[in-house]
Amino acid sequence: MKRNLILFLIFIVALVAGFIYFTKDEVTFAKEASVYKAVPVTTPGFFEFRSLKSIPVDNPIIKEMKDSNIGNSFLGLITQMDSLVKKNNDVQSGLRNESFILAFNFSGKTDLIPLFIKNANTNNKRTSIKNLIELLFPVSQYRYEGSNYSGNKITAVSKENSSVLFFCFSEGIFLASPKATMVEQAIRQMNTYTILNDRFFTEVDKTVTLQSDVSLYINHINFPELVGNWMNRKSTQSVNEFGETVRLNYKNRTESFGDFASWTELDVEFDDDKILFNGVSVADDSLNHFLSVFDGQDAVNSKADEVLPKNTSFFVSYSFSDKSIFFENLEQYFSHTDSYYKREEQIKKIETGLRTDFKESLKGIVNDEVIVAATTIPVDPSHLTTFFILHTEGRTLATEQLTSWLSSYAARKGVELSSFSNVYSVDRETKFTIYEFPYPSFPGIWLGKPFAAAKANFVAFHDNYMVFSNSEKGLEEYLHNMVLDASLDHEVRYLKFKQNIANRSNVNTYIDVNRAYSFSKQLFNPEITREVEEKEETLRKIQAVNWQIIHDKELFFNSMVLAFNPKAQEEAQTTWQSNIGNSIRFKPQIVVNHDNPGNREVILQDEQNNLYQITNEGRVRWTISVAEPVISEIFQVDYYKNGKLQYLFNTKNKLYLIDRNGNNVAHFPVVFSSPATAGVNVFDYDNNRNYRYFIPHENKKVVAYDYTGKVVSGWIFKQTDHLVTTPIQHFRVGRRDFIVFKDKSRIYILDRRGNSRVNTSATFENSRNPLILNLDGLPKIVATDVTGKVYYIFFDGKYSEKKTGKFGADHFFTCDDLNGNGVPDFVFIDGNELKVMDENGKKLYAEKFDNLIKDPPNIYNFGPKMKKVGVVDASSNRIYLYNPDGDLHDGFPLQGSSQFSIGKMSDSTGSLSLLVGSDGGNLFNYTLN
Repeated sequence: MKRNLILFLIFIVALVAGFIYFTKDEVTFAKEASVYKAVPVTTPGFFEFRSLKSIPVDNPIIKEMKDSNIGNSFLGLITQMDSLVKKNNDVQSGLRNESFILAFNFSGKTDLIPLFIKNANTNNKRTSIKNLIELLFPVSQYRYEGSNYSGNKITAVSKENSSVLFFCFSEGIFLASPKATMVEQAIRQMNTYTILNDRFFTEVDKTVTLQSDVSLYINHINFPELVGNWMNRKSTQSVNEFGETVRLNYKNRTESFGDFASWTELDVEFDDDKILFNGVSVADDSLNHFLSVFDGQDAVNSKADEVLPKNTSFFVSYSFSDKSIFFENLEQYFSHTDSYYKREEQIKKIETGLRTDFKESLKGIVNDEVIVAATTIPVDPSHLTTFFILHTEGRTLATEQLTSWLSSYAARKGVELSSFSNVYSVDRETKFTIYEFPYPSFPGIWLGKPFAAAKANFVAFHDNYMVFSNSEKGLEEYLHNMVLDASLDHEVRYLKFKQNIANRSNVNTYIDVNRAYSFSKQLFNPEITREVEEKEETLRKIQAVNWQIIHDKELFFNSMVLAFNPKAQEEAQTTWQSNIGNSIRFKPQIVVNHDNPGNREVILQDEQNNLYQITNEGRVRWTISVAEPVISEIFQVDYYKNGKLQYLFNTKNKLYLIDRNGNNVAHFPVVFSSPATAGVNVFDYDNNRNYRYFIPHENKKVVAYDYTGKVVSGWIFKQTDHLVTTPIQHFRVGRRDFIVFKDKSRIYILDRRGNSRVNTSATFENSRNPLILNLDGLPKIVATDVTGKVYYIFFDGKYSEKKTGKFGADHFFTCDDLNGNGVPDFVFIDGNELKVMDENGKKLYAEKFDNLIKDPPNIYNFGPKMKKVGVVDASSNRIYLYNPDGDLHDGFPLQGSSQFSIGKMSDSTGSLSLLVGSDGGNLFNYTLN
């Protein structure tokens, strides 16, 4: 049967392909309502194709499916039919731009069989269809046998005693299916009760727009049977707070979708990066359809994405403009369900335990929205963190009500109220009270599915939101994220996706496919799970799905978006994320907190020139404006020599020294008499905190400043030949100090006073890259010229050249001994290519990126024989970390668009942190494995 089904679907696609090629003139589509009478009344759903060109074979999403062998046989046949169909005038004569239907119905309990339905009310149409069938199934290879059924001829097409197609022309309609009973059922039905007699179907059909290429009709009474066949049939058991055994079976849960509404129609539109579904659902409270709960409601601006963390995998929110009507309708709905008495019994137990009218109390607390959500689903879904969130009328009222409930419960149990609460500190300044709640099943009891997915074991308040979670740790992480503004509406991918969805709704459902992907093994049956695993790479390119329902004038409007990203990948998880609001291109720096040395902090600047100090937990401690971009590294100095550290850095026109609280120190900032051409560097020759600050200026002078910011009179160097555009450097070789810098044509090697210490005969045009001290073998300075040639300049004035290939004038260069063999390795980035080689030019590894690399590579020390190369592809918002052999460090690439720092953020953990800026003003703290 499965083989026959595939052959039939191939036939359908071929037939559509034929229609496309046969159409010589564009004909305005007009609905043919008569074909609906052949649609099985028990169908779970069907498609109607408005135009014969409705299948967008050139659409990138469809192409991706084809490349992944999802429908590949069907889609590939369209191309194969090209030469065959275009040459057959006998076929082309009768077919025009008309609609056709692909309906489905069950044969037995699980077999879903397709039925093709098309208007064929003229001899030309019937002749063209017959000719096309004979082209697809040549009479020389297939046997055609006719039989009579209720006065209609059904033709069976078979080969090797196996039927592949049954078709018939009846009452001006063409019917075809891989199973004869489907054709027979359609013939019988056309003269009895049809979906045209269903007022709910005709009501949704009236709303269909003629401009839509494809429409999907869902029959909610039978749809659960279809979905249920995909679901996991195994049940899991747990014991609730009432001592009752609770069984969870996803197949059985789909049955509730049968009373969701009566019929839904969705117009389908294909874009390059998304598929849009828009249409209407019809519900009737007399039939106890769930959507009727939202009768009398206006659409409300959902705030779910503002109060959920960035790593949310899915959420569902109900929003209502009139909560009294909503809860009245909700109670009316439950009163007509099979679960009514069980629900009332459980609510009575809660009310006894809390000594309150629980439903009325909740109704008094809530304002206009309730939300259920889960964070990234782990490989083991039993460790999933869930949330149930109420938008309250006010935090004070809700807190008083919660305290009243818990006080009553504690009194009944004979325990102290304080035993139900705990204080969670995000940091020294931000604290929350977390309460343990004794009836964790209440969200599902109160609101039904899907809120049963959330267990309310713990509760806390954030602003005017009452937030329940199934785990205390999960609730702590939630509060931490909210303090850091790491909410879903600050996540860049989500913000781009959100542009496609409405601001107001009554039901809002969101799924991040990558974050929810692990749940597929628990949700689907083994056969579907295998299919999902085989197509994982493609399915992960479905970025997200959002479904909104809006009540308006007795109808329920649906808007669904399926977003597709061909470069999507599973995102790595961060230790924490902080959002500062503005883009970050500055390299975040890990700095010492002198008040708590075991926990570091982060300093960074955004593109609006605001400087931030961020705590070990990721919270912005302060922000100050410095008017210009910081062009140097940020150094920590002990200005007062008392163990308290300050931050020293410069912009183009000023030298700053600020304390840990963001305040200027002494008479800083110092205003330069000539603008700086590079960042400051700080030297402490004798480790006695008598700092020297060296800065090159536009007047070609290299100025030495003392620790107070005054010009050092003992520094006698006059000026360079050209501008110095990289920081001044201090190299110590043996017991000798060297002050080293370069301009376009010279390298200056001086002593502490500015006298020339080494003269070299090397003459070349310097590249833009800093000079590098290398102590492997004979100590030397390493530099490149504008062609990428490497020079070793020794401290006796001699030099040697290293041939490494030719590079562009704007190449980046650095060098270090990456693998601990005692020989320096060269790292080049030229355009979009990374090349790593040994000092003799032997290639170690190379990598090409999709975009121009705009930042220099950095080298990170992981041990005496393990140094790794970091690269930033800012345009793709990706960062890379390469091992000495060229393999990526586990988990890379990661999200990020700035240069990054790697180090310990806390002495209490043995792990390293990676700090990087990302799109949308995000600061990510990744823990490296």
